[in-house]
Amino acid sequence: MLEKLNRKILIIMFISLLNAQFGSASISFDDRMLKSDERSSLFQLETDIKRFYEYTVWNEEYSDLEMNLNIQIIFEGNTNQGSTQTYAIQSLFSNGKDLHFFDKGSQFLLNQNSLYYDSVYFDPLASLLGFYGNIILGAELDTWSLLGGTSHYEQARAIAIRSNASNFPRGWEQRLVLIELLTTNNGLRKLRYSTYLSYELFENGKIDACSEALNQVVKNLDEIFKNYSQENYTTIFMKFHGGKIGEIMKKLGQKDLLKKMTYLDAQRKDIYEGYLSEI
Repeated sequence: MLEKLNRKILIIMFISLLNAQFGSASISFDDRMLKSDERSSLFQLETDIKRFYEYTVWNEEYSDLEMNLNIQIIFEGNTNQGSTQTYAIQSLFSNGKDLHFFDKGSQFLLNQNSLYYDSVYFDPLASLLGFYGNIILGAELDTWSLLGGTSHYEQARAIAIRSNASNFPRGWEQRLVLIELLTTNNGLRKLRYSTYLSYELFENGKIDACSEALNQVVKNLDEIFKNYSQENYTTIFMKFHGGKIGEIMKKLGQKDLLKKMTYLDAQRKDIYEGYLSEI
């Protein structure tokens, strides 16, 4: 009987891996602020967080994303209340490319219960992981279709609203502000789509369509520029993509677009001017 149960569990895990959106999750702890016995209590947690992302089916429709996720958790300390340990942490969530979210503070209970994703049930750590998992997945799906990540952004918002009313509200007001910023900044969301669309069209040799997509990139940047004097998540995105966007514009002889990029993305002005000089 036990053998059959173990086989069933393995089959479920295998199916989850085939359909999960996060193909790889890299977890690192900075636990220098903890005592040695407190560190030993975290032995299983790293594996649990990794499984949380890699075995969860976040979206039934997109089963082949194979996204990479990097998470760094910085432990600030812990308090003991009877047999319960409460940890205070800061954390960084990143896809290793154009998405970086630094979370300034959260608390969670360390217990022996399984760590799993539930968009309704509140758990201090699982809800935090689920919140950022949905945000990163939402941003990814915005690159697949125009505003395609809306449902995941709204799941993140629902998690934040419930969590803010819990017994562990630390940081959730700031996360509500974050999700509001990400969902209302339609310029950035459209920029994600137009950027990746221009890559695909260029690679497929569809020059006219690629030129139109690049025009949309500039329009999206202009929309962001008009609504925000300086927006951190757009800066992160353009730091990763600006050079490649400019290179495609150069190869297509898009002088006017490159001139506009020097104004709209001034941090990479030298790069765009260099491409202009080569046309």
